[in-house]
Amino acid sequence: KHTFLEEHYDDVVCVDMHMSLLNLRKRNGILRNVLANALTTAPWNLYAWSVQCSLTGCLQCQEEELRRTNPSNGVLVGSSWGGAVATLAIARGLWAGPTILIAPAYKRAVGNARDDPAFAPSAIYTAIAQQLATDDSRQIIIVHGTKDDTIPIADSREMADAIGAELIEIEDGDHRMRCLLEGESPQLLSLIERVQHPKRCGEDM
Repeated sequence: KHTFLEEHYDDVVCVDMHMSLLNLRKRNGILRNVLANALTTAPWNLYAWSVQCSLTGCLQCQEEELRRTNPSNGVLVGSSWGGAVATLAIARGLWAGPTILIAPAYKRAVGNARDDPAFAPSAIYTAIAQQLATDDSRQIIIVHGTKDDTIPIADSREMADAIGAELIEIEDGDHRMRCLLEGESPQLLSLIERVQHPKRCGEDM
């Protein structure tokens, strides 16, 4: 998706999060964190703790760029794992601008986060909801395909309901969501316009 965005916008930034599920060379990879924490973490908490380490590391990679970008001029687009990192960034106050989350994987990644309630989806969603409640001009749109077999659409429905965001369900859309990038008027471009200029788009409807 970042290649598509680079073809349509001049100032797209895609930060390398050094993330991989299995590649041990990626410092924020989950398997690498599993091995790094294997001797110091209880076995029943090992995977959850490793995922949290990966999320935190990826967020640290993004933090400088998020702080540098003016929310009034930028749009944060996160898909799947990137959507999970974006979710955490919003909850922790690192981003206060318009956002599009495509099949965000936050709940799937952390589960119930019983070993660290600060990462629990309910806590993260509450933090985001509180921020949105104090600034009704902020726009977050969640997009999810009805045929996504990687991240359950129920996760996005729960998140949208919890934070008070709009959820757009793409009929027959799968996890890759390439349908957002296709056609003469790709839907992703119109969604970016909507979150960035909600009043203008509202007037056009």
